Amino acid sequence: MNKENIAKELRKILYPDLSDSNVDAIIVCLLSHLLVEEKMNKVLYHWLKSDPPIPYGKTKMIEDSLWKSIVKVPFANKYSIIEPFFTANFPTEAKDVWKINELRNDIFHGKALKNAKFGNGHIGVESTINNVFETAQAISMQLGKLLEYIVDNRELTKKWADRLTELGEPLR
Repeated sequence: MNKENIAKELRKILYPDLSDSNVDAIIVCLLSHLLVEEKMNKVLYHWLKSDPPIPYGKTKMIEDSLWKSIVKVPFANKYSIIEPFFTANFPTEAKDVWKINELRNDIFHGKALKNAKFGNGHIGVESTINNVFETAQAISMQLGKLLEYIVDNRELTKKWADRLTELGEPLR
């Protein structure tokens, strides 16, 4: 039996009243949440590795360990760290992050598989599902801008440190 058949049989046993359309809506919601969380992971990763004390030859090991640690942190904890900066720069999208997470929690924890809502609409309605994905894309795009700020500031700092060193005025 292939994985699609196993998934359908399991769904029939556990949630017999879910239609294929319900499942597709749930998948879009969960993937939208994943899109946002993946971008948050990148923001935290680049922010935390921007100027760490790394012994020579241990960069790869530490960066790999850092990524694994970030991935283990619960969504709400990750976002709570980013939220003050994200809210200051992107207030609309900052509020929507919690809405995406609440939707994911309602679905993932079985509270509202079929009847989950986003805003005022049910996820079974195409316009609502489109809104979920478009909202996640907007959040992801703005998190990408936040990431650019972090990376660009790091590169600018390095550029000026190198220039000062050339001029005989090192930062340290």
